Amino acid sequence: MDVHVAGARPQDVPTAGRVLAAALRDDAVMRAMLPEDTDRPARLTRVYAAVARMTLASGGVVDLARDGTAGPVVGVAVWEPPDLALGRWAQLREVPTLVAAVGVRHLPAALRGLRAFAAQRPRYPHWFLAYVGAAPAARGQGVGSTLLAHRLAVVDGTGMPVYLEATTDASRRLYERFGFRATGTIELGGANATTMVRAAG
Repeated sequence: MDVHVAGARPQDVPTAGRVLAAALRDDAVMRAMLPEDTDRPARLTRVYAAVARMTLASGGVVDLARDGTAGPVVGVAVWEPPDLALGRWAQLREVPTLVAAVGVRHLPAALRGLRAFAAQRPRYPHWFLAYVGAAPAARGQGVGSTLLAHRLAVVDGTGMPVYLEATTDASRRLYERFGFRATGTIELGGANATTMVRAAG
């Protein structure tokens, strides 16, 4: 696979949402916050599209990996730079979408999960890799590695550390190959995430 990475535009948001939903459909941490199986792919797509839309509207970065320069999107990474300030309007616009996707019954658990993750974020300036995923058909073909290498090359020029949460053993091992080191664990509804930091380059 000939993977090419470029930044997403607003019109790419629905595609980014679909690819992340397919990539992370069975992620244990996301399942702890959004356990319902009914209409799960569509609901996850709405969640990830909302996240991508908010990130872009607030000055963050959504990278798309394509199979070829103009081929289909096979991977997505959502990044928050140190100076990201999620605009209140950008957040408010997505509230109905997020509530409908999560469901009122599961909203308290989802909010608890978000608070648990927010509490572990470093207090010093850093880049944050919020989500990264490869389409199921593209797994094992270097999509995630290419997405990471692309953005980390830019981040290294800023002299900033990078923070993320690994939700599987496989993703933790991938991040370790890029210089991330475990700093702690977040437990959520039977699922665990490893907090990781990559020192400033």
